[in-house]
Formats: sequence, structure tokens, C-alpha cells
Amino acid sequence: MTHLKDTFKDILKHTYGLGIFEMVRITGLPDSTGIETVDPNKTVIVKAVTNEPVAEFVDTTVGLRALNTLDGFLKYPGYDAEDGTMKVVTQDRNGTITPFSVDFKSADGDKSNYRLAVGAVLDQQMATIEFKGADFKINIVPEEKIIKRLGLMNSTLSLTDMTFTPKTDGTTLSFQIGDGSSDSANIIINNDISGSLSTERQFPLDVVLKILKLSDSGLCVLSINDKLIQITIDSGLGIYTYIIPPKQ
Repeated sequence: MTHLKDTFKDILKHTYGLGIFEMVRITGLPDSTGIETVDPNKTVIVKAVTNEPVAEFVDTTVGLRALNTLDGFLKYPGYDAEDGTMKVVTQDRNGTITPFSVDFKSADGDKSNYRLAVGAVLDQQMATIEFKGADFKINIVPEEKIIKRLGLMNSTLSLTDMTFTPKTDGTTLSFQIGDGSSDSANIIINNDISGSLSTERQFPLDVVLKILKLSDSGLCVLSINDKLIQITIDSGLGIYTYIIPPKQ
């Protein structure tokens, strides 16, 4: 039960915590568990895999819906306590045993039931995400002080839908914040890159910052090419890959 609870918490931290996702698809494999989601505006695609399989979901696919409700259940003191229990409930669907819901129970007797999205309901609300990967010209490990500088500048400029443009000059990577129509800034990200960018594309600063800040407890790699930004975070329980296309 602890592994299931810890995995759910980890999934929500790296998805629901960004405030843009409505549902998460979980695919159980023999040696790992696949995780994927995309927000309605297709601002960010998430593809992740756990280091160890979640036994309750092996050989099945389910969806986490009502993420705010699941987050509340996981944080409820009685359920989050060591003596609280969390159990996946299954049902027979056309001869196949399928996870249907998750039961929470506290030592004091409080009970809650969280329904999973399965079958046609899941397929209707969230299509399978196709992303075959990409080659990236620039791959760096962003320093904590750089992430803090970006956050400070984002707050200082405080414009709605703030964007930034990655630029290279020799071995230097910088983020040009703002579109040039108002106040702007240029922040040096790294002075020792080996690749270069040949196009200028704008990306959403706020969501990229939120993803980068998730790396406070794990390894983070920031990758950039002429079309995409990719951020990979190793949380210790799984590896989360965020693909961010440019703003149209």
C-alpha cells in the first residue's frame, strides 16, 4: 500500500501540481508503470515511467480523473497516516478483472471511495498520446540559481502569458523574456553549450518555470532544439519527460 500511495503522490506532484492537467492515463507494464497526460490546450505533453511497477495496475490501463479529489484524499490526515489504508478495488468487465476504484480508510473508521476512469470513459476523455521522441541540440542541467533568477524576473515583469525565446551566441545560451512589445529581459542560462539554435520560437515561461521547480528533489535535464523544449526530471520513483511546443 505504501508503494501505491507514494506513487500516486509522486504522479500528482508532477502533473496535478502544475495546475493545467485534467486527467492522467496509467498503463501497467510487467517491469514499470507508464504515465501520460496532456493539457486541453496542448501546452505540455507528459510521458513518464516509474522505476518499479505498481502491482495493482500490471497489464491494465486506467485513468486518474478528478485530480483535486484524489489529491485531497491522499492528504487527508487519517488516510495519510501510517495506519491508514488504501486499496484498489477491481471488478469483472466482460471476463477481465479490471481496477475500478480506490478505497481509503482511516484507523478511526473514516472511509472514501475514488473512482478510476476505465474503458470507453477513459478513451473518450483522453486519447493516447503519440510522441516518438526527438533529437536535441542542447542538453544542460539547469542550476538552482538560474531557476531562481528566471522566477524573480518573471515576477518582476509580471505580464500575462509571459513568453521567452531561447537564443544561442557561441557557447552561451540565454532566454530572452518578453516579445519585444513591452518590458523585457535577457537571462544567461549557460555559458558552456556545444549546440546552437537557428530559429527563434516563443515558449510559455510560467509553465516551464513550474516544471523546472519540480527538480528541487531530483535530477533535471533541460533540452532544446529548433522546435521543442524538453525537460526530464528523475524524481527517485520515476522519470518524467515534459515536452513543450512553442506558442502559436
